[in-house]
Amino acid sequence: LKMQADAGADALMLFESWAEGLPEDAFERWVIGPTTKLVKRVRELGVTQPILGFPRGAGGLVVDYAERTGVNAVGLDTAIPLKRIDAALPKGMPVQGNLDPMRLVAGGAGMEARVREIITALKGRPHIFNLGHGVTPEVPIPHVESVLRTIRSMA
Repeated sequence: LKMQADAGADALMLFESWAEGLPEDAFERWVIGPTTKLVKRVRELGVTQPILGFPRGAGGLVVDYAERTGVNAVGLDTAIPLKRIDAALPKGMPVQGNLDPMRLVAGGAGMEARVREIITALKGRPHIFNLGHGVTPEVPIPHVESVLRTIRSMA
């Protein structure tokens, strides 16, 4: 992360792809603890860029993650109930996510409606629109273009 910051990154991102399904005590031990130490060390090294954390599959534990690890923003996967999580997260904390990648594959009116729902649900806080996980290879480019048009139409 320090090298990314030194190379000019505007923001840094921590991915915790194995957070899914961990019970609370294991989440504390294997996700919150190490992330907190990592963020603290990166800050001690003089890194000032925002750090986004993405504990994929954390569910409601993403609130503890947001409050306790020192990250500046959190990524939300597709299983997160946006209205409940929005109310529970620290006020003003930026979020990133959370369109289901399979909706992007499917495209159409359902995808566009979900894009609008996500933006509307998170309108009270800084939001980086993104997928709830990675882009799959079979995504048609016109579907990506449709998502972009929908986002821009709501700006």
